[in-house]
Amino acid sequence: MSAENSPTQHSGSPTRGKSEGRLQRAAAAGGAYISTFRQVVARHGTTMGLIALGGLLLTQPYQALATTTQTFAKIPWAYFAAGGVLVIFFAFYQLRRGRGLSQRNGFWLGYLLYISVVEEVAFRLVLPTWLEGGVGFTAAVVLSNLIFAGIHYVTLRWRWRNCVFTFVGGLGFSHMLNLHQDLVLVILAHWFFTFLNTPVPPSRADKLPPSNS
Repeated sequence: MSAENSPTQHSGSPTRGKSEGRLQRAAAAGGAYISTFRQVVARHGTTMGLIALGGLLLTQPYQALATTTQTFAKIPWAYFAAGGVLVIFFAFYQLRRGRGLSQRNGFWLGYLLYISVVEEVAFRLVLPTWLEGGVGFTAAVVLSNLIFAGIHYVTLRWRWRNCVFTFVGGLGFSHMLNLHQDLVLVILAHWFFTFLNTPVPPSRADKLPPSNS
């Protein structure tokens, strides 16, 4: 998941307020507001990718990975077709909202797919599988999704209430994976809902200077 910025101003202030997005907290004193696609990739995308890669290398959950991708291995064309339908929907959604089609928005869709893959691998497969032996299945799922939500609070500086929704959404994805044992299906669902939450990349134009008051 990523940040879409829609800045607001603090009421009653004679100067422009600190930048604050629909999901994101205002910049901390002396800190930077996350206002570019590059910042999102560097802070959040890199963090999630390293967690997923480290988890795969260190815990080696290959049996769980094989089990949850066996349907995809049998009928990959069905998943690619579903992915194609999603891309058509995303393009239609962008056009209906007047955002148009652009290379930048196309890269954003690619990034959202990437983040859906690494987050599902890390927090719905690798981490719960690793934790389950020590704390049990339910606690492993809860802990994994608490970490998942907490990372959004730190890397993307989301408001805590948005992180609560992220935690609940993560639990939903965990339930979906446990019910269907289909990691690729969950990734596609994650991609869909992440797009609805943040359909366009952040823009530097959204950034406002910090208040001097």
